[in-house]
Amino acid sequence: ESRGVLKLKDMDEKNMHNLFLKNMAGLIEETKNPSPCLNPNSKRGGMATHAGVALELGIFRSSGTKMMSPQMEAILIWCQCRTREYDNVKIENFTHSWADGLAFCALIHHFFPQAFDYDKLQTGPQHRKNNYHLAFQTGERFAGIPDFLTAEDMEGMVADQRIDPKMIFSYVQEVYRMCNEL
Repeated sequence: ESRGVLKLKDMDEKNMHNLFLKNMAGLIEETKNPSPCLNPNSKRGGMATHAGVALELGIFRSSGTKMMSPQMEAILIWCQCRTREYDNVKIENFTHSWADGLAFCALIHHFFPQAFDYDKLQTGPQHRKNNYHLAFQTGERFAGIPDFLTAEDMEGMVADQRIDPKMIFSYVQEVYRMCNEL
């Protein structure tokens, strides 16, 4: 008797989150330094469980990416998992991936899809400040996410080409803290 295989893309959010938490430490290590695991039932995981999660979701580190702390990398992968279905969003770092505001909007929209119509958002420098406002105000209104990062802050950082990854990471970490159990 063969059991059906549940693909990650078909999993509900709760099961995905549980799998994500169980595999996060190994996922980070295996993505950086893949090691073959000949026994798929091995408790140590290996490619079959850890990097396999990332590969099936299409998540991988680009070769030009700076090294991050495990916590930053875990939050980055968490963001990638929640925004993978959104058009015009490809989160690879805590700088330029967030510059047009769509990544913020996609992340917030994932948790509060009734708050705004993501498909009506526009890309381009003339729209990014509106995208920041929408994401930050929606996050604050629906989840109580503190507004220590503002649309004006983001607009200034992008215009000056000095996006601070710690600011982006801190905000996204608050999204994780406030929304992850929703």
